Amino acid sequence: MRNVKNLTGQQIEQLRQTIRESQNNVLKKRCQCVLYSYYGLTVTELMEMFAVDRRSIYNWMNRWQQDGVQGLQDKPGRGLKPKLNPDDQQHVEKVMKAMKSFPKEPRQVLQQINHQLPKPISQDTLRRFVKKISRLDSMAA
Repeated sequence: MRNVKNLTGQQIEQLRQTIRESQNNVLKKRCQCVLYSYYGLTVTELMEMFAVDRRSIYNWMNRWQQDGVQGLQDKPGRGLKPKLNPDDQQHVEKVMKAMKSFPKEPRQVLQQINHQLPKPISQDTLRRFVKKISRLDSMAA
């Protein structure tokens, strides 16, 4: 059994302020968990209350002890990376070249791009990408 045992008044206020003011619900939940642990709830009770695994509770407590509220926030770079990135000039050039080669044949464009990319994309992904780069071009002009 493991709990957060010693919080200063300033740390308690910082947690409460984050719970009140943050727009990030995940961060609020983690701050509440740390506070409830300090107030004496067991890890099992916290697991049930927040509907998470025991390992998550321990991770939150460890991150709190190491980095405070900053440690409870999600780190950037999580999640699935895009297969086509409008900031990647090579991606933009490949799509534009394929569209010039096959101006009225979207399936051919898709087929050519899928031969050039490490991960295949769908017609919808291509459509969203073209829409995004056309918006970026119009904003730059």
